[in-house]
Amino acid sequence: MSTLTLDRPLIGDPILLHAFARRGRPLTVSDLVRAMGGTGARLSDVMELLTAALAGDLLTARYRTDELGRPVGARLYDLTDAGRQAVVHDRLAA
Repeated sequence: MSTLTLDRPLIGDPILLHAFARRGRPLTVSDLVRAMGGTGARLSDVMELLTAALAGDLLTARYRTDELGRPVGARLYDLTDAGRQAVVHDRLAA
């Protein structure tokens, strides 16, 4: 019996991932909610998409740190390499 190696299915919403790709920088939840404005997504939808993208290794989360290494400010989310690939694949499919 042979097995096929398949690409990992896309986990996450392309609109959410494109929000990161368009800005080209890490985003806070506040930035992300503004970026998703006009899509019809509710705050709860955005948070569910964010959670799914984190669980699917499409996004990473971190804090800025001060000179002593302590977290400062809001949590930042950014695309992983897998997230960037998902955006590329979505653009090619369009």
